[in-house]
Amino acid sequence: MQTILVSSQKGGSGKTTLVRNLSVAASHDDYKVLCLDLDPQASLRGWWESREAETPAMLDRDPAPNGLEATLEAAKAQFDLCIIDTPPATPGWLSEALSVADLVLLPVKPSPDDLRAVGATLGAVSSAKVPFVFTLSQTPRARITEEAARVLAQHGRVAPVNIAHRVVYAETGATGQGVSETGNEKAAGEMEALWSYVKGLLDG
Repeated sequence: MQTILVSSQKGGSGKTTLVRNLSVAASHDDYKVLCLDLDPQASLRGWWESREAETPAMLDRDPAPNGLEATLEAAKAQFDLCIIDTPPATPGWLSEALSVADLVLLPVKPSPDDLRAVGATLGAVSSAKVPFVFTLSQTPRARITEEAARVLAQHGRVAPVNIAHRVVYAETGATGQGVSETGNEKAAGEMEALWSYVKGLLDG
């Protein structure tokens, strides 16, 4: 089983949106996906509990951070992929969580505030020596998106697929869907393309 951890110190960066939609895209690609919600706000679990589809899966209860490694070990027999949502902070246990990840996704909105907030999370990821990728989220069709990509590229790899600022991402958060389960072809296309890119990184 491979493990993706989604992390950002900045609230509102699009972490949970990324976890939801990436997990649905991977499930549609015949991956057996487990989602874990380590964020006390439990937004990911709230979304999952409103879903009608049986995939992706969640446990009856999410583990405490100190139980994450044991939970992942137990899940290996049943799942191909685990995607973990984390709180909008860099808690003391984050380094331990990072150590069990095969890949870390760092969603970043293209704004000065969000770019300034990247440092703490980037420092933790770099210390853990785990592969990571920036993903631009809630992107407008404006020069600031290109500028943000250039800034982030100085610090690491940037995903070639942006998650655009679309109402459907908020709507599906309320309906328990992924955008690939709606009729929004643009949103579905960008998320499927992002999953294809991430899958390629995991496969090496």
